[in-house]
Amino acid sequence: MDESRDRRGHRSRLRERFLSGGMSALAEYEILELLLTFAIPRKDVKPIAKVLMRRFGSLKSVLNADESALLSVGGLGEGSFCLIKFIRALIPLFHMQVLEQERLELDSIDKLIEFFRARMDGEAREVLDMACFDSELRLMPGGAVRLFEGSANMAKVDIRKIVETAIRLGATSIVLAHNPPNGDARPSFDDIRFTQTLSLACKSIRINFIEHLIVAKSATFSFRRDGRFDDLYDETLPDDASAPNLESGGEAGDEPSARVAAPRRRLRM
Repeated sequence: MDESRDRRGHRSRLRERFLSGGMSALAEYEILELLLTFAIPRKDVKPIAKVLMRRFGSLKSVLNADESALLSVGGLGEGSFCLIKFIRALIPLFHMQVLEQERLELDSIDKLIEFFRARMDGEAREVLDMACFDSELRLMPGGAVRLFEGSANMAKVDIRKIVETAIRLGATSIVLAHNPPNGDARPSFDDIRFTQTLSLACKSIRINFIEHLIVAKSATFSFRRDGRFDDLYDETLPDDASAPNLESGGEAGDEPSARVAAPRRRLRM
């Protein structure tokens, strides 16, 4: 049998297996192989897919690999790298649009951590993300916002941009999260000062600042859970003696402004 015809037949069988059985019908290297067929049309890509799996260990690691690491694999070129990065970028975009359409409820700290970890997974740069919620702690349409990329530290973050974005979206509550460049989830002095400054800005316009997360690779720091730096302005906190550090978050008896109604749901610890 002609080699090129056999290759076409193999690719056709891969596609048919995927279309009939989905990802579960393919081995992990075969998923990579099928992906590479769209970038490398006239070459047997099975050996390349197997090399990628041996070198990086998993499909996830291949998708998260940087350009130099991928292009060091024989047979891969700019087109293959572009396709791999395109697929990697498409995955969170798809999930975000699904979540926004379904008005996802992120009503616990664990859910927030899972949400932001999914958004930041594999990010080589430092990023700052914000999530905006309605009064039921449901993610608003367009409410997942990437505010900054590659910022050196929290001291350089523009508080005004955060507040203006929350007002523009009509948010009742906001959550901030960033990934530290040094991989340490413990808050720095700049992180603490930034949190305090943003809390005061949110208090002045009655937007609840319900959480700030520091998302490192192996751990996540929650300002709300920690308690030592509980400077988050949040009118949804219970009005009792067990509520941590209410003085820094405004008086419990303050009336919400007419512009933003106080949330009817509280963030679960």
